[in-house]
Amino acid sequence: MKTPRLLQKILVFIIATCLFFTPQLLQANAGKERIITDMAGRKVAIKGPVQRVVTTFKPASLCVLSLGLANTLVGVDNSSRKDPLQVSVWPDIQHLPGVGTKSMGINLETLVSLKPDLVIFYSQNDGLPATEKLTAMGIPCIVILPESFDSILQAMEIIARAMGNSQRISFVRNQMDAVLALVDDRLADLPGSREKTGYFASPLGLFSTTTGSMLQDEIFARARIRNVSSHLTGYFQDISPEQLVEWNPDIMVVSQHMKKSQVRLLDLAPLQGISAISQNQVYRCPSSLAPWDFPSPLAVLATLWVAQKAYPEQFADIDVLAQADAFHQNLFGQTMTQMGGTLEDVID
Repeated sequence: MKTPRLLQKILVFIIATCLFFTPQLLQANAGKERIITDMAGRKVAIKGPVQRVVTTFKPASLCVLSLGLANTLVGVDNSSRKDPLQVSVWPDIQHLPGVGTKSMGINLETLVSLKPDLVIFYSQNDGLPATEKLTAMGIPCIVILPESFDSILQAMEIIARAMGNSQRISFVRNQMDAVLALVDDRLADLPGSREKTGYFASPLGLFSTTTGSMLQDEIFARARIRNVSSHLTGYFQDISPEQLVEWNPDIMVVSQHMKKSQVRLLDLAPLQGISAISQNQVYRCPSSLAPWDFPSPLAVLATLWVAQKAYPEQFADIDVLAQADAFHQNLFGQTMTQMGGTLEDVID
């Protein structure tokens, strides 16, 4: 009887020791210089704890919030200040200084005035030249390129390591894997001959599509939908109406942020023979909060949603909104419904 009690005491001592010292060790590690290799292959030296972070595009802000590190933000891209999800999760974000946008340009003067310990950039447009300017001024910058589920997690791991706080990475990974596993399980027996084709229209317009290099291609692929523009490379690519007619997709998804004037082009007479249009299989990508076609952990919900649209019989008992509510609750502490969010996938 004495031996089990002794082991019990030793275990209690070990657990107590870990609980006591782990936060101190994490804090100490956060204070050491860390060499981070970002997604542009740049090696970035970061000294000391990171307490002042600036993000320059919405996916970066969403990744920081998903990691539970919102209170480190001192400046964000202009879009994130108005993003309903981010405002619900951390209301202070709407009062932070805006540093510009990826498409319209970043205001480096404002950014420098915020005295950041870390800036998170993108690799497109003027992102890389801006990082060189800031690095020369002694401001650490990392570049992320989240364009797949794996690279979203990689981006989050880089952000977390740069900030000296990797505690939530495994949790976020498990949440994403659970949604994708549900989709995989329901479509495991779907014959290849029943797979549908799909077209994803970008926020820029009905005849601007996503390519095989982009996140939307993986959203379709995991939902067993063959992307008709998968062979294209790069970022958004313009196509002709004739090309869309020739591709004749079974299902069409337009970005949540596409203007209504572009959506109305669906009524053009030459397009009415397209299967997706004639069979009423055209949808907006959810949601009314942060769109699921933006690179962030939320993108796995787009796979579940579009898989149910394409193969409703396989998901007859699945409530996508309930799944989304649980996902938001786990990541952000509030359900999507509690934040006032809706799917909003109807074309109007």
